[in-house]
Amino acid sequence: MDAPSITDWISAVGTAVIGLLGFFITGWQWRVAGFVPKMRVRVDHHREAIEIVIVNRGRAAGIVDQVDIIAPSGQIIEGIEFEDFPDSRFKLLRLPALASMRIVLQTPENRTFPKDAYALIGIGKARPKRRRLKPTPPHVGLFGLSSVLPPGTFPS
Repeated sequence: MDAPSITDWISAVGTAVIGLLGFFITGWQWRVAGFVPKMRVRVDHHREAIEIVIVNRGRAAGIVDQVDIIAPSGQIIEGIEFEDFPDSRFKLLRLPALASMRIVLQTPENRTFPKDAYALIGIGKARPKRRRLKPTPPHVGLFGLSSVLPPGTFPS
């Protein structure tokens, strides 16, 4: 019996590399074929407004079904106004593939968001995601900004 030659080894290694490459490409394609939201949550310097930016990096649409601000005590903060939403209350949103949205939340007059509050954001079937409120620089204000939602979100 002859020992394997160098060309046999090169062929075997090449086949293994192509197999691994195919495996990783298939896994990546499977991941980006779904709803892949990336979120950023910021609170302005005066703690009067919160901006939530959600970017869908996937190729499938998804649902944003919950946006709550939770106080350090664990209670949901009531009375928050969602800019550009009917009755200033959160409504279920559909985020198309490869799209983004900005949701702006404001406190009622003479109130601020607590220092250690956090956002709880529900995205479809997954458990709601907990996000810390990252402060903006002092010269960046969010109060008075409009929400930017996908076209046709709320029919007239």
